[in-house]
Amino acid sequence: MKNIIRISVLTVVVTFLSVMFLSAQEHNHTHKADKNKESNKMLDAKEMDKNNDGKVYQCSMCSDQISDKPGDCPNCGMKLSEVSVDQAIKKMMKNGKMMDHKKMKQDKNMKDHKNMMNKEIKMKGMDNVSGMTGGMVHKGIIDVNSIDKNKDGKVYQDMMDWNVISDKAGDCPVCGMKLKEVSIDDAKNNLKKNGFKIK
Repeated sequence: MKNIIRISVLTVVVTFLSVMFLSAQEHNHTHKADKNKESNKMLDAKEMDKNNDGKVYQCSMCSDQISDKPGDCPNCGMKLSEVSVDQAIKKMMKNGKMMDHKKMKQDKNMKDHKNMMNKEIKMKGMDNVSGMTGGMVHKGIIDVNSIDKNKDGKVYQDMMDWNVISDKAGDCPVCGMKLKEVSIDDAKNNLKKNGFKIK
């Protein structure tokens, strides 16, 4: 009887240790695969430097958006900044997964961006925000039609600060992002989707 109990306990212990060993192996394999993916992403940054001058253009908001030529970020429209390849890789690593701006924890970033904007407004003591920024930042109930001064049916809107709207091309006075040309209806829909009131 004692032998049966010993054999049973020994079997349970061996089974448990085997499961733990296999689980550790699987975790190690997954971890290596993740590291390989990350290093492939870093290699992508080096591969973007087609003219081998050691410099690339990277979006300061979307660190995974890198180009060998100057231009605008395809995700957010912000102007790409010239950086060294090493700086681009460091920024990608700092941002964790090498930031996927499309997914980019969008809700959190939008909330952070709005908080930053509100903090800046409070710091500057701006009660009438639109008056302080050349009529671009709008509060309260927004009348998009009245912003379209030239009556061409289009306005320029910030894709993060949705209440930053102008009749002329330019940059957001709060974050510096390039304003995107949109139709009046699209501007209204963007405002509605993001919790702003419109006329």
